[in-house]
Amino acid sequence: MKISARNMLKCKVESLTPGAVNEEVVLKLSNGAKITSIITKNSVSNLNLKLGDEVFAIIKSSSIMFGLGEIKISARNVLKGKIVSIKKGEVNAEVCLDLGDEEIITGIITLNSVKKLDLKVGDKASAIVKSNEVMVGVE
Repeated sequence: MKISARNMLKCKVESLTPGAVNEEVVLKLSNGAKITSIITKNSVSNLNLKLGDEVFAIIKSSSIMFGLGEIKISARNVLKGKIVSIKKGEVNAEVCLDLGDEEIITGIITLNSVKKLDLKVGDKASAIVKSNEVMVGVE
């Protein structure tokens, strides 16, 4: 599968909770972290998703926020890790967070946000993603 989104994390389907229009799909990374995705019932059917299936959580780098310390936030997905690189541009910066088990998540945030949070390589941080920003893919 080739896609333009920067983040394609290998997961297993842990649970499927149907709603009237959408389904909540909980995915589990190899490191034990969970990612929740809200996708349409049609998408679940089209992908033929079942418990235990190997899938990919696909997240655009622009959909990721970063935070430090213990975070209380309404977003469902808070993935903890360690910053392994920060590539600074004139306006934006690319921040890469190692989640463990060779899983890296990359986000694009403003350079001002990097400065405001005082992000540095080696810092423990969290990548935050709203559940409706997580796509599910299969091969």
